Amino acid sequence: MQDIYSYFRDYDSRSFAVFSCQGHEPCEADVAAFEAAVGFRLPEEFREFTMSSLGGLYMEVKEELWPRPKAYDVGPFWSFLYGIQVFGIAKDIPEFLDIRVQASEMTAAGYKGLVPFLQRVGDPNKFCFTAKGEILDWDHEVAEQTRLVDETFPDLLLREIRDLESRKEHKIRGDDKLPPTGEIRPELKRSFDSNKPCPHCGKPLRSNLAKQCFACGADWH
Repeated sequence: MQDIYSYFRDYDSRSFAVFSCQGHEPCEADVAAFEAAVGFRLPEEFREFTMSSLGGLYMEVKEELWPRPKAYDVGPFWSFLYGIQVFGIAKDIPEFLDIRVQASEMTAAGYKGLVPFLQRVGDPNKFCFTAKGEILDWDHEVAEQTRLVDETFPDLLLREIRDLESRKEHKIRGDDKLPPTGEIRPELKRSFDSNKPCPHCGKPLRSNLAKQCFACGADWH
């Protein structure tokens, strides 16, 4: 956890806007009440983080460096992922950052026992805790592609921060304007070739229920 705290003591505030629950941190009783509701104890490192001043973290690249995508914009998938968010339990936390709301929505969708805690802004997929304390990379479209992540919470968060920093540099260089490569996530390759084609570019979609093409960036949600 010290690596995370050290990072945010000296992060690049010229490039990133960071918001958290500072001054409204939840107490042990707040966390315990949520755990009672979901039926299991959260990993210790996440408990520490969510009760710290960084709990309910929202981090985004500043808009002057990364103009926000507009409806019907087309581009590689990474070019829509301009931030990360860690769900929390702070008082008056916005609903989109409230881990209680997120867990309730996951249960309503048929995924009881999963607690979402981390998400890339612009990506419907979420990282979730299981009752065993495992981390799942939950796929909102292809449930069978949900996979275990062999990392701790702080290691995963730091990796996602580094990935965001890397995407920022790609965005500043204009790499999202390059011709699409058709590259897809390796874990989706198994079923990719048999999927129906994108109505815009003709490349296979990541699943037959997909509403966005990773090859050309078209979106028809």
